[in-house]
Amino acid sequence: MTYGNEEFLPILLGTGVGAYNIARSLHEEFGVRSLALGRVALRETRNSRIIDVRASNEFDDPDEIVRQLHALADEFPGRTLLLIGTVEYYVNVLIDHREELGDRFVIPLVDRELADQLINKTDFYATCDALGVPHPRTVVLTPDARGDAGLGDDLPFAYPVILKPSNTDVYPRLRFEGKQKIYLLDDAAAVREVAERIFAAGYQDDLLVQEYLEGDESVMRVANTYSDRNGQLTFVSVGQVVLADHDPGMVGNYDAILSVDDPDLIASLGTLLNAVHYTGSANFDVMRDRRDGVSKVLELNVRQGGASYYAMAAGGNIPARIVQDWIYGKPTPYAATTQERLWLNLPYPLAVIYAPRGLRSRVRAAGRKGAKHTLWYRPDMSPTRLVDVLRVDARHALSTIKYARRGMNR
Repeated sequence: MTYGNEEFLPILLGTGVGAYNIARSLHEEFGVRSLALGRVALRETRNSRIIDVRASNEFDDPDEIVRQLHALADEFPGRTLLLIGTVEYYVNVLIDHREELGDRFVIPLVDRELADQLINKTDFYATCDALGVPHPRTVVLTPDARGDAGLGDDLPFAYPVILKPSNTDVYPRLRFEGKQKIYLLDDAAAVREVAERIFAAGYQDDLLVQEYLEGDESVMRVANTYSDRNGQLTFVSVGQVVLADHDPGMVGNYDAILSVDDPDLIASLGTLLNAVHYTGSANFDVMRDRRDGVSKVLELNVRQGGASYYAMAAGGNIPARIVQDWIYGKPTPYAATTQERLWLNLPYPLAVIYAPRGLRSRVRAAGRKGAKHTLWYRPDMSPTRLVDVLRVDARHALSTIKYARRGMNR
């Protein structure tokens, strides 16, 4: 089976929509087929002509991942192997084992020191403070605060508040009753109760209590960027969230995004990324504060976001920039997407029905120009693949109907 072309072979760690996003972007630009590795072949990447999945139930062991990658390099001697992690866990494995893998794979990632500075939210907000990058006001709760009867009292902002883990590598692997990605809490007693549950589950890093920026999806934004090997930002695409996944276990995932222009946010991201000499792709979660109209950064992931195909819908191909920069050694001129285009991860009518009222006219206008759905890719639509995509769409549609607040009431 043929993968890649004479210049490179794309290898993706992960088998979800993020992997398919990258594989499709590379196929559209270079006509290449990608190889994906992960624990199971998910429907998003199953039965595809543009991405082949090799599954191993041992992929929860970093040492086994490294062993299998070396075996893969032996299988393709003389090929230039481009290795991209599509989820947090795999990205961290690659960063931690770069010295073992760097001679055999091209790994377009930052080093461990910078990754820790940006992934750990305590350090990330300190960096934003130092550079003047807007972000929500935050109080850090260390593990030493466990059992403090006054925990959550005398905060410098009012309730309700957001509580979330600083370490987003360790926390997702914990299991405990009532676990959520983030928590919206009404008082100090709730802060103490949730913090105790998290610490009791074995979490040993900081927790963050943050001011709550009120609003529905209309105040939620994302940004995906690319910075070249010289540490200069060369691409930005900002997206206005239209539909977030309201399933409590899937908070932070998106089902519809409208690409938008946000010059102030773009400037802030440039200040941050260029100051730390960032390299590679990055994904930001952002909230627009209704009180002052400022877009405030919540977090950074040192990879593309799973919903980053919205940037392709707006005319920006991040994976192609990685190839041009790291494989062909060509400059990647600066660009930012500014046109409003609609990306979907579920049927279009639901995006219109459940979008916040203030966004619906813009969603319809963008939809008339042609909405883009990551998985609906005509060159990859065999009958078997069609069934898989329809089942994924049905899953997202049912989740939206079950969990989303009634669109008519917003």
